[in-house]
Amino acid sequence: MTVLTSPCSETSLRSTKPVAGPIAAVVLTYNSTDDLPQCLIGLAAQRGVDLRVIVVDNASRPDARAVMEAQFSEAFPGCAILSVGENPHPEFYHLFLCNHQNSGYSAGNNIGARAAIAMGCTSVLIINPDVRIVDPFYVVTMAKLISVEALTAVTCSKLHNLTGAQENPMRELNFFEEALWPFLMVHKRLRERILACEFAENTPFKVTKVSGACFMIRSDFLKAIGYFDESVFLYCEESILMAQVKKLGWHMIMDPRTEAIHAHQSQSKGDPLPRYRKWLESRACFHQIYSNHSAIKNFILALSRTTSVFLFRIMIFYKNHNKIE
Repeated sequence: MTVLTSPCSETSLRSTKPVAGPIAAVVLTYNSTDDLPQCLIGLAAQRGVDLRVIVVDNASRPDARAVMEAQFSEAFPGCAILSVGENPHPEFYHLFLCNHQNSGYSAGNNIGARAAIAMGCTSVLIINPDVRIVDPFYVVTMAKLISVEALTAVTCSKLHNLTGAQENPMRELNFFEEALWPFLMVHKRLRERILACEFAENTPFKVTKVSGACFMIRSDFLKAIGYFDESVFLYCEESILMAQVKKLGWHMIMDPRTEAIHAHQSQSKGDPLPRYRKWLESRACFHQIYSNHSAIKNFILALSRTTSVFLFRIMIFYKNHNKIE
């Protein structure tokens, strides 16, 4: 498989330039009572960096929110628990922001990112509550890497899931792969190979696309793009960010010597069909705004999405039927 990466300058990557200003970690939650504590433990253990932790709760159930507020207060004593729109006192380092309306992934992260930039943070670590960090120098490593070159918009690390598979770097589907997606989705192994991006580097290198579960983004770049695009409620944020970075001529860098764990469990999310439909809706939105496909290509992709929903229904039916038997 062709690797969609290129190596970085060795001279710049050996730079010992210190981290400039505070760094924020934004954790967007939605009823994440089981995942949040482990995520907070990893962030609280970070060393060598002025880290401000901002949890944004995206309209969780009242009981779940109360539990997460307690979890956050235990991990970061003296934190501020506020509703979105309230101005925190400058002395507060760590914030729990209660959003009473779930406007989606990008909108929720924008709440935290804007608070971080208002606090003077030079970069923002976007991290899902189901991501585990065990390296106490994880954040400072990402922060130093993003400050090496002026046009580095995003940095990321290796990210393996609970099966051990690597989720970084990601690879964007080309037109033909997406047009044939209904057939590829039937062959799970082939599908995973297409979405994955193999690499052999053991030093930081440039990548095209990163997982949205855990990455660091430069505050200057966030302001340049007007923050994360809220056109999609969920999914395809990685593709949108990829297009934005490319459009402005910036780049992303991955450090394969640093790693985090993505403890995502899709089977706990309920019926997969609504989530799959949402992914397809987001893909359509991505192509409408960021792709330059002709009308014929867009028609083919729309037909592919419709067919894939039909096949997905059949796959779910047979899977549930076999469980019953």
